[in-house]
Amino acid sequence: MRRIRAVTAVVAVVGVMVLAGCGASGNDSATSGDAAPAPAAKQGSGSEESAGQANPQAPSAGKTDSGAGGGKEQPAITRAIIKTGSLTVEGDDVSGMRQKAVAAIGSLEGQVASEDTGSDSDGKITRSNLVLKVPTKSFETAIQRLSDLGKRLQIHQESTDVTEQVIDVASRIESQRASLDRMRALMAKANTIGEIVSVESELTRREADLESLLAKQKNLSLQTELATLTLTLTEKGKPPVETVKEPDKGFVAGLKGGWNAFTAAFSAIATAVGALLPFLVLLAIILVPLWRFRGKLRRQPTPVPVTPPAPNGGQ
Repeated sequence: MRRIRAVTAVVAVVGVMVLAGCGASGNDSATSGDAAPAPAAKQGSGSEESAGQANPQAPSAGKTDSGAGGGKEQPAITRAIIKTGSLTVEGDDVSGMRQKAVAAIGSLEGQVASEDTGSDSDGKITRSNLVLKVPTKSFETAIQRLSDLGKRLQIHQESTDVTEQVIDVASRIESQRASLDRMRALMAKANTIGEIVSVESELTRREADLESLLAKQKNLSLQTELATLTLTLTEKGKPPVETVKEPDKGFVAGLKGGWNAFTAAFSAIATAVGALLPFLVLLAIILVPLWRFRGKLRRQPTPVPVTPPAPNGGQ
């Protein structure tokens, strides 16, 4: 009985110890389970802080992407176009159409560059040729308004792109100005008369080149800003008469006539020489060797006849 009780007591003690161990392990697990959310919460707050710090950097990242993708924006190039055209309009009253045409061009900030008007024996205007300058942006509008003056018989338009020429001239002007600045700097450092004369001569030449480029740039600017439109107004039922240029008179006429005669004579002489040249070459090939051979024959000495001696019996 005592052994049974002792065994029972030992089993009871072991059971209590096992239960105590299970409770401790449960408390530890609970503690660990309660403590786990704390790092998660801390991690979450850290993520919120990192997210809050990342937001201000978003625009700069966007700029970097756009810069990396597109690079530097190239300046927009405005095309330089030279527009020209001609228009023929027919109507009953040429004088009235002419006045309306001038008024229409004036309303578009254009102008009449030249005019050639003809009339009949009674003084009535029967034709009028106008060379008009209108802003390029209003070129189509001008054609439409002038076409409404009467019956349009003929129209011609032409556009020439001179963008490359404009850019090239502008670049050459910039380079020429930089070159002039360098030459002026050398001029200030020149000490001897020879250096001064040399630099001044080169400076003068480059200034002349710059003025030529500036004149070309101005001409291109005028051609691109103002379009040229030739307007022919003719009376109804009559074909347009082409303008006949009057012949030159006086000194200019004599100079042109003399020049034409000189060029005609020179052309005739050149043609004759060109026609005879192959024969002259052939004759030279044949006659030159004969001439040299004849000279050699003249230079050879003539043999002198020798008289044989007389025999002794003849003395």
